[in-house]
Amino acid sequence: MQDVIRINGIEIYQPDKDMGMDFEKTYTSDSTRTQNGIGHFTQMFAVEKFAYTATDIPASEARKILGEIMKNEFKLHYYSLFYGAWRDDTFYVGQGQCSIGTLSEDKETLSSLSFNMVGVNPI
Repeated sequence: MQDVIRINGIEIYQPDKDMGMDFEKTYTSDSTRTQNGIGHFTQMFAVEKFAYTATDIPASEARKILGEIMKNEFKLHYYSLFYGAWRDDTFYVGQGQCSIGTLSEDKETLSSLSFNMVGVNPI
């Protein structure tokens, strides 16, 4: 059976076809590039980042997701390319956006809901 994305143990409305994965590295303050263009960098750590986007999402499902990601931190169950496995780790969301779609009684939907989830712990 195919595993699914969960937030705090709750199966959420699954993202559209693709969920973007990025990583972000942090370097020491003395990392720099010389006038010749040669870089001298000392990496401290890297974190995973995921871009969630869902379209035509029922408002009730979006509300469930927002209730979890508005918390300071949450547990994300996701597939990590870095680890090559499904895993649980702590993430946070700093910013997101949505577009209101249909607003008819009992059929409220969002045209889109998107946000970036950033790992709290280094990989």
